Amino acid sequence: MDAMPEDRTAPASPLFARIQAALPGWAGGLLAGVQGIVLSYLVVLAPALAAVAGAPSLDGSAAVDWSGAATIATDLWLLGHGVPLVTDAGVISLIPLGLPLVSGAILVAVSRRFAVKSWTSWALGVAAFAAGAALIGWLGAPDELRPASATRAALAGILIAAPAVAAGIWRAYGARLRVLDRVPDFIRAGLRLGLGTLALIVAAAAAVGGTWAVLAMDRVAVLSSGLGMDPLGAGALALGETLYVPTMVCWMVAWLIGPGFVVGTGSLYAPDTLTEDALPSLPLLGTLPAGSGGWWVWSPFVVMALAALARALLARRIGLDWESAKAGGVAVGSVALGLVALTGLSRGSAGPGRLQDVGAEIIPVTLIGTALVVAGYGLVWGVLAGWRWVRARGRVDDAGEVRQEREPVRAGSAR
Repeated sequence: MDAMPEDRTAPASPLFARIQAALPGWAGGLLAGVQGIVLSYLVVLAPALAAVAGAPSLDGSAAVDWSGAATIATDLWLLGHGVPLVTDAGVISLIPLGLPLVSGAILVAVSRRFAVKSWTSWALGVAAFAAGAALIGWLGAPDELRPASATRAALAGILIAAPAVAAGIWRAYGARLRVLDRVPDFIRAGLRLGLGTLALIVAAAAAVGGTWAVLAMDRVAVLSSGLGMDPLGAGALALGETLYVPTMVCWMVAWLIGPGFVVGTGSLYAPDTLTEDALPSLPLLGTLPAGSGGWWVWSPFVVMALAALARALLARRIGLDWESAKAGGVAVGSVALGLVALTGLSRGSAGPGRLQDVGAEIIPVTLIGTALVVAGYGLVWGVLAGWRWVRARGRVDDAGEVRQEREPVRAGSAR
């Protein structure tokens, strides 16, 4: 697939097949990028418009603030794509990580239907999404911040669209990058182990966060009813909070590893420590961990156990020789980079004052998490090495017993 020749033979429904056949090859990628930017923007614009349409006006008139709703939606969309929201009260930079995930999922879906198997189609899809993001960043920012906003939005668009469009094309046509065949086996094995370990840690953090959310249902209900919102406004708030759920999962990764995270200066949520302070009355914040100590202090060992599980599952692919040791090093490095990314993306400012500090510290989470993973890998390595030594000793002992039984027989036959 180094040349990636154009291929228009992907299976599709009759409607999509007719649309694709009527377009030149390069136009499919362009159309995928444009659809991706429009649909991802509508994800936040439509609920905002519905909320203001159903909300009563403050002055009793029937006027609807459509422009205000569009501004809120634009600010949220840009925040989700890495552009901080600058207000008179302060800067909000905490990214709702659900929004880039939604954008990526949309791009995968539309690229699967419209893009063709060519580098031109892929590049146009990425460029169209990035250009649309830059346009939204330019129009949604104050005059003095427009160049910076457009640049950040375009860069985020490239980072989201490049893998998403490629994944859509791969799902539609199948693809193989021959250059990957030149990558040494130990690097591929290490990446598989490292990414698998990171996926297990994130899944466990999501499960722990879900457990705290279930335990806090009463508190969430009280916070929700206290807002007194109409159904449309409550739905819009619920959507906005849902987009922040992946961000909170990243916080729970830090919680599971041990250092924990903060939601405002002076607070700390960790397995062994809980220091709470006043928070905004948002139902989502009611799902934060409400306890510490006891069995929760053993949470970091869950990370070590998950690393050991991943290493054990790949024991046949990754043995005990020098190549396997190098694969383990690659795995540890990929886990460390993943923890840096998860912690950095989920850290930022959520408002003025003490809310300027939200998230986890990158260095403690990365160092402790990597050490736990190394311990898990080392545990499995020791068990496998010990088992191999025991089996080898057993074979030697069995061979010795067989020789001792045969020697008298040969001696008797000689006589």
